[in-house]
Amino acid sequence: MFTAYREKTEFTPENISRAKKYCTLSSCCTAMGDVPFTDAAVIILYANALGAGDGFTMVTTSLVACVMGVLAIPAAWLTLQMRSYQQVILRATLLSLLMFGGVVCAPYFGRASVPMLILFLVLFAIFHAIYLSAWFPLLDTFLTHDTRSRYLGNMRFTWQLGSSVLLFLIGLFIGKAPSVKQLQIVMLFCMAIFAFKLWFIAEVPNLRHHEEKTMSFRLGLATALANKSLTGYSVYQFILNLAAYGTIPLVSIYLKRALHAPDNVIVFISSVTLAGMLTGSLCAGPMIQRFGIRNVFLFVHAMYAFTNFTLFFLGKGVLPDNIMYIVITCLQFLYSFTFACANISSSSEMMALATPGNKVMAMAFCNSFYYAGQGLSRILTSAILGSGILAPFWVCGGQTFSHYQTIFLMYGVCILFAATLLVVVPAIFPKGKYIYAIHH
Repeated sequence: MFTAYREKTEFTPENISRAKKYCTLSSCCTAMGDVPFTDAAVIILYANALGAGDGFTMVTTSLVACVMGVLAIPAAWLTLQMRSYQQVILRATLLSLLMFGGVVCAPYFGRASVPMLILFLVLFAIFHAIYLSAWFPLLDTFLTHDTRSRYLGNMRFTWQLGSSVLLFLIGLFIGKAPSVKQLQIVMLFCMAIFAFKLWFIAEVPNLRHHEEKTMSFRLGLATALANKSLTGYSVYQFILNLAAYGTIPLVSIYLKRALHAPDNVIVFISSVTLAGMLTGSLCAGPMIQRFGIRNVFLFVHAMYAFTNFTLFFLGKGVLPDNIMYIVITCLQFLYSFTFACANISSSSEMMALATPGNKVMAMAFCNSFYYAGQGLSRILTSAILGSGILAPFWVCGGQTFSHYQTIFLMYGVCILFAATLLVVVPAIFPKGKYIYAIHH
C-alpha cells in the first residue's frame, strides 16, 4: 500500500464519486485524529498534567500553522519527487502516527516528559505539513471549478461535525479533573481514528489529468512567483489571517479575565461558535454559487470588521451581564460562520489560481502565506498580552476600555487595511493576463 504506484484510472463520474467519498472519509479521520492538537483544551490539559506551565495557551493552537508557514514550500518540492500524491500522504501519515505514539508515551520519559512532548508535537506538525502539500493537489485531480466550492464546504461540514461529536464524548469521558492515564486513553483513541486515513487514501483512484514535471526547487518557486495573481493573493491572505485569526480564542480569554463570565457560559458560547463553523461550512458552497465568490469575499471583510469593532465597544458595564453574554454569543456565531466561509472561499480561489504544471508548488506557496498569517496572529496576540506593553485600562469619552478591547480595535483596523489589498484578488478586480479558472 505504501510503495505501489496506482496507474491512472479513467475520469468517469463513478471514479469521481469514489474519489470524493474516500477523500471526505480521509478528511474526517484526519480532523478527528487531530482533535487533541487542534483543540487547545485537550493538549493544554495533557501538558499541564505532565508539569508544563501556562505558556501553552494560544501558542499551542498555532503550532501546526506556524510549521506549515515555514515548511509548506520545501514540503511541496518533496511531494514532486514522488510518483503520486497518495504515496506522499500515506508515508507522511505513517510517520505522523509514529509521532502520535510518541505524544501518547511522553509521560514515560520522566523529567524529560515535557521537552519530549514538545519534540513529538513539532515532528508531528512537520509531517502534517508534508501531508498538506499533497492534499490540495490530490483534490484538484477530480474537482472542477463548478463543483469545487460546494464539495469543499460539504467536506468541511462533515469533518467538523465528526470532530464536534468526538469532543463532546471526550468531555464526558475525562470529567472535571482527568488523570494522565485518561488523557493518554483519549490520545490513543484519536490515534486509532487517525490511522484509518491510511485505508481511505489508498482507495482514492488516480485521476490526475497530467503528470507534473519534477522541477528543481528554485525553478518551481520561480514559476510560482511569476504568477502575479497568485503572489498578490497570497500576500492578501497573509494580512487577512494575521488580522482575523486571533479573534475567536481572544473572546474566550476576554470573557474569563475581563468580564468574569461563569465557566458554563464560556463553554456554551464555545459550542455556539462551533455551530457557526458548521453552519458556515454547509452554506459557503451555495453562497459562492448563488452570489459569486467576489461578493462572499466582500461579506467576509464586512463581518470580520463589524464583529471586532463591536467587541471593542462591549466593555464591562456597558450592558447587563445576561444581555452582554447573548450579544457576544451572536457575534461569535457570526464570526465563526464568516470564518468558515472565508476558509472555503480561500481554498477555492487558491486552486483556481494555481499555475498549471506547477500546482503543487503554487498551492504550497499560497498555503505558506495563509498558515503563516494564522500562526503569527495568535503568537503575536500572546506576546502582546504577556508583555504588558498595552495599558490594562484607558478611558475615552467617559468609557473605560481594557487591553483586550484594544486588541479587538487593532484587529478591526488591520482587517480594513487588508480590504485595500482586495485590488490584487482576481475574483474582485480581474485585470491583466491572469491564469485563472473563472468561478460561476
